[in-house]
Amino acid sequence: MDQLTLAFGKPICVVLYALFAGLAAKKKPWPLLALFVTHAAEYFLVGRKLAEEAGLSRAEGIAQCLSFGFTWWLPIKKHWN
Repeated sequence: MDQLTLAFGKPICVVLYALFAGLAAKKKPWPLLALFVTHAAEYFLVGRKLAEEAGLSRAEGIAQCLSFGFTWWLPIKKHWN
């Protein structure tokens, strides 16, 4: 799972954002909003603490979490545990 997450996680997030942005442009914003809210919640539940432990600023942690969700913090969590 870790290798798959590292190899494909971020590109999949980019594709999902592009796909959901296309849907939002067609007046179907719910998938994009759901993805954004999910990633925001991940920051407050997990990403914030791991960003601090990894020496990232809050802005970097938020940007990474909103952009890539668990695919950026999962490898860091494995490293710190």
